[in-house]
This record gives sequence, structure tokens and C-alpha cells, in this order.
Amino acid sequence: MKKIFLYIIIIVLIIGIVFTGLKLFFKNRNVSKKLSFWSIQLKPIYEKEINKIINDFEKTHPEYKVVWVDIPIQEAQKRTLASILSSTPPDLINLNPDFSVILAQRNALHIFSENDIEQFHSGLSSKLKYDGKIYALPFYATSPVTIYNKEIYNKCLKNEFIKSYDDLFKVSKDLYACSGISPFAASLNEGDVLAKILNKYDINSFLNDVEIDSAAYIYSMFNNMYKNNFLPKDVLSINHREVIEKYMSNQALMIVAGSNFIDMIKQNASDIYVKSEIDKQLTGKNGRYDISLMNLVIPEKSKNKEAALDFALLLTNKENQLQLAKLTNVLPANKYALADEYFKNCSEDLVDKSRCVSVLQLNNLNDVEFPSKNRKTINEAINKTFEEILLDENINQNQIIEKIKNLSKIIENLEN
Repeated sequence: MKKIFLYIIIIVLIIGIVFTGLKLFFKNRNVSKKLSFWSIQLKPIYEKEINKIINDFEKTHPEYKVVWVDIPIQEAQKRTLASILSSTPPDLINLNPDFSVILAQRNALHIFSENDIEQFHSGLSSKLKYDGKIYALPFYATSPVTIYNKEIYNKCLKNEFIKSYDDLFKVSKDLYACSGISPFAASLNEGDVLAKILNKYDINSFLNDVEIDSAAYIYSMFNNMYKNNFLPKDVLSINHREVIEKYMSNQALMIVAGSNFIDMIKQNASDIYVKSEIDKQLTGKNGRYDISLMNLVIPEKSKNKEAALDFALLLTNKENQLQLAKLTNVLPANKYALADEYFKNCSEDLVDKSRCVSVLQLNNLNDVEFPSKNRKTINEAINKTFEEILLDENINQNQIIEKIKNLSKIIENLEN
């Protein structure tokens, strides 16, 4: 009897151990890894679609639970930098290239392979390289177009609409004399707006006489426009949204803006919208167009790099990129999405039309840029020089050239 009782106890213990082990096994199988994704102001317009993408990802990656955090644009850089410096950064982050490249310079980002960028437009992905290495994946872009008051323009000028900044400088006097309205408005002292115009004249260093002369020409022409009220007097302080407001309130005849901002004009100033027309973005000497780009990065400290890449490629596949474009009026980075009929067949409605014009501009993107290293500081130096010239009421051409030469020395020091 004692032996039988002992056997029963042993069997019960074995069953208990096996049961506990199986319980722990299945419990551990149900514990998901967290994949953290940070975006910039995609809610509420894209919230439903992001949640669908997350659901699709979790079906094919059942071991992961995606945690999505949408950050206000004004907090993006500060919060990202703090997270990158920590030991547990997000696995995938939506940023702009200027800030992303700073992180790449610090070896804080995962480097992608050429295979990883196969589905993207080559002109966009090529802008996300530092020291020959791919530090980010393109997410979406805008390629601004020129919107102008066709009613006033045609009344004042009989010729076809201008194509370049050179043309703008030539016709501004006649447009202003005829209309009494500033011919052009732009946030010329904000970010890289002026730098991109200089790039269109093949200026990317100021380190030779040809570039210095070209820069002096650009600065002089804008100075002339400013002194003669061909630019708004607050051109040095307004931001891009305020530029749109100037156009909507009939304080500027033309602006350069993305399709998303053209929709703002349609919604908020229908009387101006019906008098408007669009044309291609104003160009410079090289006849090429610029873009604004948003990208996706994977921090080097991410513990889920492979899964983060899978999620990024799902987020930017043809179907999801098309949906993003239709909801927000941005351009997809996915080359297959860009080839869709949606970007070939556009109506004469300006928002619709601007979509097709913007996509065509991607075929002739400007590849002249200031160096990635210290680009923000370079932009600040460019803008400061511009401000000094415009605010000096008595400045002459020789003094402008001297200002440009001083700027070239600043940039040379930044590049070394």
C-alpha cells in the first residue's frame, strides 16, 4: 500500500510539473513584443488607415504589438533626440531629412541596403544618403507649384505666365504698377526656402567666383523687389502659412505652394480660388524643381530592426501610399504608386491639376544642394545675410558682393 501511495504522489507531482510547464509555455507564447512607431501629425486625417496598416502587420507578425505615437510637429525633434539618447528609442520614427542627417552623422541610425529602397522613386531615395550610406527611407513628398491670380495677371500682362525667378524680377515692376499688389510672397527667411532658390542657380558652396556672382545677382534682385514693395514688407518674418493667407487676402499676386495648401485656399477663400490658376514651380538657371521630403528612420539602438523595416515597407507599399496621397494631397514616395492613373488623369480643378503637375516635376529634380553636414547652420547664415541686405536702406551692389564674400567664408569654415 505504501508503494502504491508513493507512486500516486510521484505521478501527481509529474502531472503538476508538466501542467505548470505547459501553462508557462502558452503564457509566454501570448506575450507580444512591442514595436514602437512615432509619426508627425498624421492624426486625425490618416488615423483610420494607420490602424488598418497596424492590424495588417500584426496579422503577419503575431509576435509583435505595434504601439503608435503621433507627435505634434513642434515637439518632434526634441522628443526624438531625447529618445535616441536613451537605451530604448522607438523602433521607427517619421522625421524630416535635415534632422535625420544630423542623427546619421552621429551614427545613431540604422543603415539601409539598396534592396530596401527598391520600391521608392530614385530621385527621392537619393536625397537620403550621407557619406554614401542610406540613412532613411522616403515616406512622402511635396513638390510645390506656382499659384497665381489669373484675372489680375492677364489684365496687367499679355504674355504667357512666367517660368523662372528671372522672369519674376523682370515683370514685377509692371505687375505692381498695374495692380498695386505685391507680385510675389514667400517666407524667404524661413528654413531652407532661400537656399533652394540659390540651388536652382547651381549655387551650393559660394566657394568660387561664378557662384558668388550668381548669389549676388539673386540677393540684389530680391533686394530691389523688397525696396520697391514688390515683396511684402514682412517677408523676413512671415511663415509659410502666413504666405498662403496673404494670397487669400489679395495681398500677393502669386506664391509657390504645395497641393495641400492650395486646398486651403479653396476651402477658405473661394472668391480668390475661382480667379486663380496654377503653373509649374518657378525655376532658376538650371531649370529644375525642388521638393520637401519626409522620411522614416530606424534608430541604431532599436531592438526590433528587422520588424521595423517590415513595418516601414508595409507603410510605404503602393496601396498604402496611394491612400495617403488621396487623403492628404501629398506625393507618395513609392514609385509604383506614382505610376498610378491617379497621377496622370487630373481635372481642371486646381487642387486636382496640381497633383499631376507636381508629379511631372519629380522627373526633373534639382540635385544641387548645400552639404548635408551643418546644413541647418548654413541655411541660417544664408538667411542672416539676406536679412542684413534687405534691412540696409542704403546698401549698394559692391556692398552686397562683399556680404556674399563674407558669407562664403562662413560656409567654407563650416565645411572644413
